[in-house]
Amino acid sequence: MKAKPGKGDEFVRTFRDEVASSAVGLEGMRRLYLLRPVGKRDELVVLSLWDDEKSAGSYAKSDSNKVYADALKEVQQGKERVRKLNVEVHVLGKAAEGTD
Repeated sequence: MKAKPGKGDEFVRTFRDEVASSAVGLEGMRRLYLLRPVGKRDELVVLSLWDDEKSAGSYAKSDSNKVYADALKEVQQGKERVRKLNVEVHVLGKAAEGTD
């Protein structure tokens, strides 16, 4: 995803306050990350992990998805590019032991 020029920090705040705060309750969502490449103030990567492809697909067609897109329209440039990936290997570091 791209933020409008100079709006990267505002994008992060909007995403945190208006998307992430309620997205954690979506059916089938396991994790949600907003990442920003080092040195790229207005580029962002959203990574969401789901129970299965059906859950992710249901979200993509949901009213929640439209509400989140509306919340970001003032700070987002263009349309996001969506890619589907399968988790082939998942490991936790020692620091994550004892967490879900």
